[in-house]
Amino acid sequence: MKPIPNPAISTTKARWFVVIGARRTGTNILREILNTNTEIAMLGEVFWPSPAPAHWDNFLSHRIHREHPPANSADAAALLDEYFEFVEYRIRNHWQGNKKTASRALGVDIKYDQARQVTPADRLPTAPPFLLAYFRSHRLVLIHTVRKNVIKCAISEMIAQRRNLWHNYSNAVIDRGYYVDVDDCLSRARRILRQRAEFERLAKGCVLIEVKYEEIAAAVAGASEERIAENARPLQDIAKALGVPYQFNYDGRLRRAIDVPYSQVISNHAELQLAVKDSEFSQFAETLD
Repeated sequence: MKPIPNPAISTTKARWFVVIGARRTGTNILREILNTNTEIAMLGEVFWPSPAPAHWDNFLSHRIHREHPPANSADAAALLDEYFEFVEYRIRNHWQGNKKTASRALGVDIKYDQARQVTPADRLPTAPPFLLAYFRSHRLVLIHTVRKNVIKCAISEMIAQRRNLWHNYSNAVIDRGYYVDVDDCLSRARRILRQRAEFERLAKGCVLIEVKYEEIAAAVAGASEERIAENARPLQDIAKALGVPYQFNYDGRLRRAIDVPYSQVISNHAELQLAVKDSEFSQFAETLD
């Protein structure tokens, strides 16, 4: 196996950021938008299995002399330093069309349940995720995506798994109904809230920007001739934190995975709506029409 080449020396001092949240909270559409800015380069879910060289598993496969998991926090930090250097190398040298050679802000996307992917062997299982401690110590900007309606978030995740369609670039349509297990749906919604609360508690002291799914959806819906209006607050906050000009577009390639009323896509709609109404999520019951 050929070794990975040494990272190229940066011509600019990169500002690193991480987009983090639950699945189906708009991380992918946010990545699409951020990457329209020439000053920003963001990779997708790097801890998810992928043939992309810069994803974590592929990076590790070339590090045959590195102990994994790392023995201690110092080794884990050194491994992450090396990984982010390699991500920068890939971005500056292998991005299509060399469009990101001089980007000043570089980022990756992870999910709540991936925060423990890098854990030193001597770290107690009950200790906070090492990744968050690393992000805090390195002053990375954390962009936290939140979807208020956790029931819709759970349903979207369940149907995406059933369809094996997480990102709709092909304008795929839903042409059948899907049964949504009520207990599973409520369990997923509760898990999202627990993970969100844990992240918010542990992220105190980090450079943090909250981006609401609904605000990103509104910004996309209001885009005029691909240009996103300059009053989109979450994008304003991101541009300011990353030190880049406000210049964002939406080309329309990525479409909503569920673009029909929930009453049409959920075969046991009445059962699910009643269960949600009788749960702690009752405020979301009417949104499922």
